[in-house]
Amino acid sequence: TGRGDAARLTEAYYKAQGLFRTDDSPEPGYSDTLALDLADVEASLAGPKRPQDRVPLRDMQSSFHKGLTAPVKERGFGLAEADLARTATVANGSTETLGHGAVVIAAITSCTNTSNPTVMLAAGLLARKAVALGLKVASFVKTSMAPGSKVVTEYLTASGTMQDLEALGFNVVGYGCTTCIGNSGPLPAKVAKAVEDGKLVAAAVLSGNRNFEGRVNPDVRANYLASPPL
Repeated sequence: TGRGDAARLTEAYYKAQGLFRTDDSPEPGYSDTLALDLADVEASLAGPKRPQDRVPLRDMQSSFHKGLTAPVKERGFGLAEADLARTATVANGSTETLGHGAVVIAAITSCTNTSNPTVMLAAGLLARKAVALGLKVASFVKTSMAPGSKVVTEYLTASGTMQDLEALGFNVVGYGCTTCIGNSGPLPAKVAKAVEDGKLVAAAVLSGNRNFEGRVNPDVRANYLASPPL
């Protein structure tokens, strides 16, 4: 803690354990050493049914399409080839057509990123760029933002990026666990009907930590975990 007796006790303990290191300490001997080339790190998501199934962003399209016809026991959706072209129409003011993979929920949360303002601010800067380019979120996408604490709202507001997130529909709906425990609420009735009528594999993209089928929303079968910017 850096305070008085606690600091001295902590230092003494770590020295006794052989864990206290300074710049002058000899290089310790380890049974194994690991190396990471940062150039090999790439943007990834996890899904569509388990949080441990990592999918590189560059492979998302091919991975999803492969999963549509893969057997359910292999964590696919078991669709027949004849079913892949199915679509459904949403009469949502402006009529829009949905197909398999249509993202109907997009949720930015701090969740497991609570202590990482870098990725939350990155989401805000991405929103700023999107707004500047005139990009909009499709009307059938249910957007939300649920930070882990009010501090997130404060630094997004202070940075001026909150207004850009809100312009895209990512308004603060609350604080704490929401989307990945099913608290995203129901889809708009017309969107839910289109998904049901078309028997579509609709998708959610969220910066939470759980994505089991049926957990996020009963009408959404494919759920991908992503960083707030993604």
